[in-house]
Amino acid sequence: MEKWFKENAYNYEADYIIYEEPWRQSGFAGPEERWEKCRKPIAELVTKSGTFLDIGCANGYLLECIMKWKFEIGINITPYGLDIGEKLVALAKERLSRFTDNMFIGNAFYWIPPMKFDYVRTELVYVPDELKKQYIERLKKDFLNEDGALLVCEYRPSKIDVQDPWVNEVLKDYGFNINEYKSAFYGGKELTRVALLR
Repeated sequence: MEKWFKENAYNYEADYIIYEEPWRQSGFAGPEERWEKCRKPIAELVTKSGTFLDIGCANGYLLECIMKWKFEIGINITPYGLDIGEKLVALAKERLSRFTDNMFIGNAFYWIPPMKFDYVRTELVYVPDELKKQYIERLKKDFLNEDGALLVCEYRPSKIDVQDPWVNEVLKDYGFNINEYKSAFYGGKELTRVALLR
């Protein structure tokens, strides 16, 4: 299991930091317009001011965008980021220089949060298949405030037709109750789905 985490951390970080564009440093290999369209559903599920932990925060660009999008409608977000890549967290601290103490290096499967959060964003790809249910259970128990929301994202490539069940269906099969989910479409194809759990 440790080997799996180390290999994935190296691959993600090496692939991300070679780019100049902030959305590409966040792991998105496409135009900024598509990135924004595919990330907006996360912000749509943020309905009140509060703390927001982005697990797999990369260079912090998603946090920066969510803060901006929500501030425009009067919702204030205090950003927190966690990533397994040291160089990526360094970039996030540069980008969100007012919040450097809120950016952490660590593996969410083991990391002990310093507090609980109003919103936590994650993806199932951050852990091996056999640990996914345990991972979500841990986030709900140890990372969320009593009325907090866990946002579990799935992004799909635009050029490949994936037939696998979407994240909300996978989580339902694990026995979790999905409160709601949001999707994003681009070029007539669904590329993002975000499931909300409480």
